[in-house]
Amino acid sequence: MSMPAGWYDDGSGRQRWWDGARWTDHFAPGQAAGPAVPAPGAAVTGAPLATTPRSPVLGFVGLGLAALGTVLACIPLLFGIGVAVLLAGFVVSLIGLFMKGAAKWPSIVGLILSVAGGAIGTIVLVVTLLVNAPGLIDSALPTNNPPSAPAEGSDPPADASGNRPSPAEIGAAAQEINRANGLTTYDDMPDFYPCVGQYVYDSELSDDSVELLVAGAEPLASERELAVQVIGDATLTCDPQG
Repeated sequence: MSMPAGWYDDGSGRQRWWDGARWTDHFAPGQAAGPAVPAPGAAVTGAPLATTPRSPVLGFVGLGLAALGTVLACIPLLFGIGVAVLLAGFVVSLIGLFMKGAAKWPSIVGLILSVAGGAIGTIVLVVTLLVNAPGLIDSALPTNNPPSAPAEGSDPPADASGNRPSPAEIGAAAQEINRANGLTTYDDMPDFYPCVGQYVYDSELSDDSVELLVAGAEPLASERELAVQVIGDATLTCDPQG
């Protein structure tokens, strides 16, 4: 393909007019039209050589980073990584845009996609947060519904004062309860009920359960099995006859 008409180096170091098909006798202003002395190995009668454009490597790299960053930014859990990749793609595309002799379109597309990808990823993240937000908001808002009744088997509200009865009070209550039930076996054992009172007092039963037992009521539902075990162990421990 013939080069267009213009001033070109004819191989002698001077600018000579090329008419599109052949060299003419016209030289650039200020240069004498003496006999052309071509450089060694240069063909004066040939057409001027065209400059080969450079491959836009940086432009394609920036475009690839922009595409990858857009995909990552649209995943809420990877939004931060996506933004970092988009920023890298923007910088590489910007550098490729100023590379001389290279095609500019990959760099331009990479710049546009970097900005658009960041915007799209931000929109996706905001929408995701708004979709998941109502459940969190509803759970935090106060309601006017009355409190639900305690489930069967749960502990009733404790009316006890929270002060643990003394061992003497526990022993005296145990004796009264046994007598009310017709059990007088331990009345002749003066140390039995004080021992039971001390054993229950030192047990892991809560103050509320101990107060309920002293009052002749059931202990807290969560401690019923423990109360049965404590009373049984106290009886076996304090009975001199085992």
